[in-house]
Amino acid sequence: MKKINYTLILMLLACLTLISCKKFLEKEPFGKTGKNTLFETVEGAKMAINGSYNSMLAYYKNEFAMYADITSDNLIKGNKASVLLPQFNFQSSSGDDALAVGDLWLHMYETLNNVNNILNAVPELKTKFPNQVKTLDSITGQALVMRAICHFDLSRVYAQPYNYTADASHLGIPLLFKTPSPGWQVARNTMKETYDQVILDLKNALPFLQQHANGTVQTSISYQAALALLSRVYLYQGNWEQCVTYADQVIANTAYLLADAANYKSTFLLKPSLTLKPEVIFQLTNTGLTNGGSSIPTVYSDSTGAQYSASAKLKSLFDPDDIRLTQMFTIPKKGENAGKYLTVKYADGTVTAINPPAIQVIRLSEVYLNRAEAKWNLQRYTEAANDIKTISQRAHPSRTIDITYSSNSDLYKQIAEERNRELCFENHRFFDIIRRKEPLQRGIDCNSSTCSLTYPNDKFVLPIPNKEVEANKAMKQNPGYN
Repeated sequence: MKKINYTLILMLLACLTLISCKKFLEKEPFGKTGKNTLFETVEGAKMAINGSYNSMLAYYKNEFAMYADITSDNLIKGNKASVLLPQFNFQSSSGDDALAVGDLWLHMYETLNNVNNILNAVPELKTKFPNQVKTLDSITGQALVMRAICHFDLSRVYAQPYNYTADASHLGIPLLFKTPSPGWQVARNTMKETYDQVILDLKNALPFLQQHANGTVQTSISYQAALALLSRVYLYQGNWEQCVTYADQVIANTAYLLADAANYKSTFLLKPSLTLKPEVIFQLTNTGLTNGGSSIPTVYSDSTGAQYSASAKLKSLFDPDDIRLTQMFTIPKKGENAGKYLTVKYADGTVTAINPPAIQVIRLSEVYLNRAEAKWNLQRYTEAANDIKTISQRAHPSRTIDITYSSNSDLYKQIAEERNRELCFENHRFFDIIRRKEPLQRGIDCNSSTCSLTYPNDKFVLPIPNKEVEANKAMKQNPGYN
């Protein structure tokens, strides 16, 4: 009976999320009866936070988690490429409501509406159930981080990077804290306001998550996950001191350690069997959730059906003995993808099931790399070199790694390349290029209709969906799109 009730509540939540986002886009009222029923009890709030993880997984697993690699210089397309193909070619249209332009907007705000409903319901639940305040505080901390992630992810896709203007006064995304009422005209906030809110939510979540720690449960948001995400957000913002401060706290906590070379590949499995404590800080999986599988293994790893493979430019970054080359790629010997480098971060190259082992939201190795780049910008060059040495040494277990550089700019180049080697296929590369104000320059094997773009560029962001702009007169379209 409990299992049936659990499933029914999750199904209800799925219906609510679908309605809530559609109503947001069309400016219609939210279905209050279902929402009120869900939040009558603390058990309902628990189901709601689980459903919100499920909703976040939905937008990561099908498009968002592939966006920053497909739009970068890391990949070339195969003959069967269709997923994010307009974005690969930088031919996005504001009318693509059924494709990534509309789909990402829809599902990101769907998740945002979910977590806002939870946060708005918690105060009344605390009054009704004073003996369960600790549980509700834990839910609050997780929901605050999820709201920060949603706003941050939306800003990465639909707005120019924080440093696009000197004071970040350019358009960010609409900051929402409740489902809009009918007729409510929702305007875009500035990028400064967007980041201020993301940081505020992450910091406000810390005391809740610290007090009600969930240990090293990687599939739910922890105190360390909030700290790690703060290091990322401050890196994107260019606040180097704060990036280092929060990265230091994560790295100093021995609850999370880098996997050794022998267990590196296991890090990407759903249940890593590591001899050391895991380096995964937060990941999304299908475990315990109703959502189905992902297209990621097929798009990246299927020996016959893969749509994208590693570019010559990406392959050239790896030494022959780098375990990230030898363990994390497969090269089919026959078929359409014969001879191509396909990643096995999500599958083994012979896809027989569509469920990915896990989608990494943030790992400890990224925190080291965040700190390395921030330290370089603080002119702490030796310390920055030591951080990338830690990551590179794990990737080269058979020899001793020494980081030497002919100039400070050479070291910066090495930091950027190490970041790409470590985090390729984990949704970072394109975001890294534009926040550094660099041009996009694809390699000699580029088979996109767009092989290079200078910075700044209107095409570095997606257009706001036409449906939203037409229904919401306060919404401003991104420059360069009709």
